[in-house]
Amino acid sequence: MVNERILNMVWMQALWFAAVIGAAAGYNWPAGLVLLAFIVWQTRPVRHAKGDVQLVLVAVVMGFLFDTLWVKLDWLVFQAAATPRLAPFWIVMLWAGLALTINHSLAWLQTNWGLGALMSGVACPLSYLGAEKLGAVQIIPDSNLWWLVMGATWAAVVPFLLWLSSKLKSAL
Repeated sequence: MVNERILNMVWMQALWFAAVIGAAAGYNWPAGLVLLAFIVWQTRPVRHAKGDVQLVLVAVVMGFLFDTLWVKLDWLVFQAAATPRLAPFWIVMLWAGLALTINHSLAWLQTNWGLGALMSGVACPLSYLGAEKLGAVQIIPDSNLWWLVMGATWAAVVPFLLWLSSKLKSAL
């Protein structure tokens, strides 16, 4: 049988491609559809971890705020945005998907926040670059300042979610 953590990561990758390719084509619904399936799969009692739902809610708020900030700073222009000056639905759905990996495929980082910070500080900006190559977002700045700020932000966000996960598990 395939490892549950591997399946969790496969769901996240499917969500990323559905969101990015859907947005590049002008659609938000692929992200919503795949996220809904991911949530149904992940929250079944045999897979559910304490704090998953709360992590999703926190990540959705954080994602909306951070990606809206990048838009307002004129660093990113998202495709398929219902309101051009706000983070679109599809990118917020990716934040929700990320939250569903914290207690599962990324659980091994819960004891090594430094590695989580390093990996996310590099990988997450690369994810935006990949989305740009596929036509879902346009990165505006010519300088690498956006890369440094976004990398630093993600290097703080993922360890925060890892920390919050441990607090939620002990509180619930």
